[in-house]
Amino acid sequence: MSLMDNLRVRILDKLWAKPADVVATPGRPLLARFLYRFSIPILVLWLGAAGLLNLAVPQLETVIKQHARSFLPDDAASVQAISKMGDYFGGAGTNNFVYLLLEGESPLGAEAHQYYSSILGRINQDKKHVNSSMDLWSDPQFAPANESADGKAAYVLINLKGNMGTALAMESTAQIRELIAQYPPPHGITAHLTGPSAVVNDELVSINDSILILLVACAGLVGIILLVVYRSPITIALPLLVAGAGLGVGRPIVAFLGQHQIIGVSIFASALLAVIVLGAGIDYGIFLLGRYQEARRAGEDPVTAYYTALAGVQHIIIASGLTVAGATACMVFTRLAIFSTSGLPCTVAVVVTLAAALTLAPAALAAGSRFGFFEPREEKSQRRWRRIATYVVRWPGPVLAGSLAVLAIAFLAVPGFQPSYNERQAQPSDSPANVGFAASDRHLPPNIMSPSVFIVESDHDMRNSGDLIALAKMSSAILNIPGVSNVQGITRPLAAPLELGTLPAQAGYVGGRLTQMTNLLKQRIEDLTALSGRVGQLSLTVRGLEQALQTGTVGATQIHSGAAELRTSLAAVVQKVDSLRGTVKPAEDFIGGIPNCRDNDYCQAALTGFSLFDDLHRFDGLVGNLVNGTGTLAQTLPALGAQLPGLKDFISQVNAVVAPLQSTLQVLLPQVSDITQFTDDLSKSFTDGDPNNSFFIPTQAFENPLFKSAMPYFFSSDGKVTRMVVTPEQEGFSQEAMELSSKIIPTALQAIKGTSLAGSTVSIGGPGGTLLNIEAFTREDFITSAVAAFAFVFCVILILLRSLVAAIVVIGTVALSYVSALGVTVFVWQNLIGIPLHWSVAPLSFVFLVAVGADYNMLLVARFREELHAGIKTGIIRSMANTGGVVTTAGLVFGFTMFAMIVAPARNIAQLGTAVGLGLLMDTLIVRSFVVPAIATLLGRWFWWPVVVHDRAASRDAIPHAVTPGDASDRGRLVGASR
Repeated sequence: MSLMDNLRVRILDKLWAKPADVVATPGRPLLARFLYRFSIPILVLWLGAAGLLNLAVPQLETVIKQHARSFLPDDAASVQAISKMGDYFGGAGTNNFVYLLLEGESPLGAEAHQYYSSILGRINQDKKHVNSSMDLWSDPQFAPANESADGKAAYVLINLKGNMGTALAMESTAQIRELIAQYPPPHGITAHLTGPSAVVNDELVSINDSILILLVACAGLVGIILLVVYRSPITIALPLLVAGAGLGVGRPIVAFLGQHQIIGVSIFASALLAVIVLGAGIDYGIFLLGRYQEARRAGEDPVTAYYTALAGVQHIIIASGLTVAGATACMVFTRLAIFSTSGLPCTVAVVVTLAAALTLAPAALAAGSRFGFFEPREEKSQRRWRRIATYVVRWPGPVLAGSLAVLAIAFLAVPGFQPSYNERQAQPSDSPANVGFAASDRHLPPNIMSPSVFIVESDHDMRNSGDLIALAKMSSAILNIPGVSNVQGITRPLAAPLELGTLPAQAGYVGGRLTQMTNLLKQRIEDLTALSGRVGQLSLTVRGLEQALQTGTVGATQIHSGAAELRTSLAAVVQKVDSLRGTVKPAEDFIGGIPNCRDNDYCQAALTGFSLFDDLHRFDGLVGNLVNGTGTLAQTLPALGAQLPGLKDFISQVNAVVAPLQSTLQVLLPQVSDITQFTDDLSKSFTDGDPNNSFFIPTQAFENPLFKSAMPYFFSSDGKVTRMVVTPEQEGFSQEAMELSSKIIPTALQAIKGTSLAGSTVSIGGPGGTLLNIEAFTREDFITSAVAAFAFVFCVILILLRSLVAAIVVIGTVALSYVSALGVTVFVWQNLIGIPLHWSVAPLSFVFLVAVGADYNMLLVARFREELHAGIKTGIIRSMANTGGVVTTAGLVFGFTMFAMIVAPARNIAQLGTAVGLGLLMDTLIVRSFVVPAIATLLGRWFWWPVVVHDRAASRDAIPHAVTPGDASDRGRLVGASR
């Protein structure tokens, strides 16, 4: 047989050997024997499962991008308010609002407008990701409202698909940014996509991008710590294998459940899952490895030590896994997605890790122990921990007082804890949304990109003068709240009072018209004076005409008679001439026939004489016309004279009207002047005051083109819903902005009390309203998850320890670790660094510290119970000596695993890691090392109530059976001490 064949056979013999005690020794658990016998297949099975699941199921990050839940519950007031705005003003009712901001190196000109129209048109064409946009910059009448004073910045509000935090919302934001990248702005112009929803999107993206960094940092730091402690790459492989299996199998299972929407998933859950599984898996491996090495130090062979280790820590690992899984599962009762979507994924992954700790870890231990791996090195810490334990049980009172004093000092910063709801601070300053906010702050009024949106719903159409007065009163009341920078609404469409939208302005307008009327009255009075004089002249003229007509009527009659006689005489003359013409006709013909008659004066005179006979006929028509004309005149003049009395009466009536009218106007003119002066004074007086308190628009203004074009921006189509934009003086994500938002609704309701809008429904959205909801939900979720986690963990500890007092001490000391860690975290981040803690840190760190921190205390107290046969104080010394190094290593590993989260770009992740890491270190180094054993010593047998412990008898009986090398020294140190 070759050397390689011999080696292969020996390895197989080691791996598949069935020692007699594995099968034949009675009392050993079947599961432990099974794991020992089939250790290699179990290892292969776990590794194969991890590989197959990761190949068959999409990666967790991919599933999260497809199925991420909304940041806030859909029934949150702020979500409802923004959704209503989407419903009534276009869109599908989402709270996903962003701003497209253009920033130029110089004032934006035609080229910027052209690009703006082009890119906004492309954005609006994407119906899959875009609901609507509120384009004001394209309208010259409203462009100043969305443009900076220096002309270098302009923006448009865009409503995207999907509520904030959902997969569709993140996809929509990414798509718009990709569209902007595909069609970049001209040189010298920068396009930013920013706003509240973009902030949330970038925060989640930042967390997602940090997951790989977290895993590498955690694994590297943990590996270094384990290598320092165990100084053997083979030894540290066991706990790392458990953690790796938890991640390798747990993540695809979570991804599968999330893909089929059995549980909710989120990017935040992915980050927390990775860290908690890494820490818990390594802890469970350390627990098993520590108990195995303890048994080997006690002289047990590897096989026996294997069974001792499983019997000694399996119930602790189960209890620990249940506490972590149960505590995280309690977050399912919360309402905020950051909590509710983090609980069950962590629970599933921890359960998988627990399964790995109960199967894979023993299998790895069984396989490695056959080759002499995992052997303990010389343990110096046991003596150190024995000395510490001796001091604690000898002087429990001072030790407890000193420990509590240290924790109290750490607690001092807690009263000054001010949670931050500023999501901009929770992400890097160079995130796209923060860069956009910075660009806005360079040109636009502060916080214009993070306003609150105020919605008013009425049961009737509010587009009338009376309701506008009530809305103006409401706007004025909101504007007068300290901290409000501006209010934009229908009564203030350009974020300033309308030029003619107040009573003083209307009074000034009326006064101007009255001034024109006064000048006109003066002219009319002058005209009436002139008219009165002319009417008098007309009266005299009519009298003269009347006299002349009387004389002319008689003359006209005589002329008509003479003309008639003339026509008769002329007719007789013509008749005679015609007779004479027939007589002289031959002579006329003769003379006309004389040659050159016209050259002879006598001949020419004769012909002229003859032509006179023909000319007499022309007078017939003329005389006839004269007779007719004189006849008409004779008839008309009497009729004209008959009309003159009527004309005289009319002139008299005019005189009767003009004179009183002239007198009346002369009296009215000073009164109109007084009214004009009053309106001018009224306008000047109120204009110098606050124009917001005297809003008024007449009915005619509703037909004004500018006012009509503003209506769709601020009123719903039926006029029953209106919106206002409230800009705070402080940053929109700040605590001051939240407090400001909390005052808006009561102020608005008070303002419309007794008006036509009394009883209307008001709501607020935007960052202020959203943060108010987050604050309320956080408080509610904290209480819910804390009570549920406390109750669940307490029940697990109670079942494990079977002592009510011990369970209370364990859970109480964990709470003590939490508040102390929170105090130190507040001091470090809020007081030293100057960055307040994110609002999610306190609730999440509580759940994790209660779940994980209870493990170490539970392990210690369970060992107390195991060592009770040696007496209470001796048992405490033995327990601390044997578990001190293991628990300290586990606590340091898990603590520094959480500290590795500090490298995350997202500050809330870094702060959470700080809080949990500090809590674990305090629990490991102070609470577990001093507080719990001191309390157990002081309470004595009452620590185990209602279990009855006969400590003295038990001690005497147990001393001879001591198995640990330090028992003799324990008894020597305890001589004279009360047991």
